[in-house]
Amino acid sequence: MRTDPMSPSPVILAAGFEETVTVNMITYVAGWFGYDGEECILKALEDREIEMYKPSPMEDRGNDLYRLTVKGRNEADQHIFEVLQKGRDVKWRGHEEDREGNPCPEAAAGSSRGDGPLADTAAPS
Repeated sequence: MRTDPMSPSPVILAAGFEETVTVNMITYVAGWFGYDGEECILKALEDREIEMYKPSPMEDRGNDLYRLTVKGRNEADQHIFEVLQKGRDVKWRGHEEDREGNPCPEAAAGSSRGDGPLADTAAPS
């Protein structure tokens, strides 16, 4: 089973590649991990990962907008780098296994001349 490196905070995951994140998105992502969204926001504020950017003009707290600080952006970038690195390692391992099991994958599939296992099913010229 594949596991991604865990981010230091669901707030960082909620932001993804963006510089800003809403309370609704933080609550949604935190819920997937079994955390309370408000507690995650308070923790991220204490850790200075986010800061208030634009409060909602209405009483709807869910649309309050927070901006990642430099610290939060660095943590998000580090998380993304770790996920990509892990994917690269898995891909490389897959290529290694392919080479061990079949030293020449082209030989099994046939060449471009049409002499592979499906050559007999090709339409006559």
